[in-house]
Amino acid sequence: MDEYNVILSSCARSDFHDVIDHMNILPPEAATRSFDFFMEKMAFLEASPNSSPLARDAQLRLRGYRLFPVDNYIVFYVIRGNVVEIRRILYARRQYERLF
Repeated sequence: MDEYNVILSSCARSDFHDVIDHMNILPPEAATRSFDFFMEKMAFLEASPNSSPLARDAQLRLRGYRLFPVDNYIVFYVIRGNVVEIRRILYARRQYERLF
């Protein structure tokens, strides 16, 4: 099985910091569990990025975006060769279409 290199865009890095900030308002045990779960799910992209579906939105689909749900968030990423580039990490209920 191929191993992919996962990188975060600058927007995704900022989004990830927002996710961490949100986790930090939780009680310590819950924050740790949430963080561990989030990181475990993100590690899945290193091994199986093609298992997530292409975006339903036509414009995102044409640009090769895939969506990967993690808890209350959606990870938006593209695959370029053996690189998975995470472009955004957004709250699932957010209107994301205009952010791309």
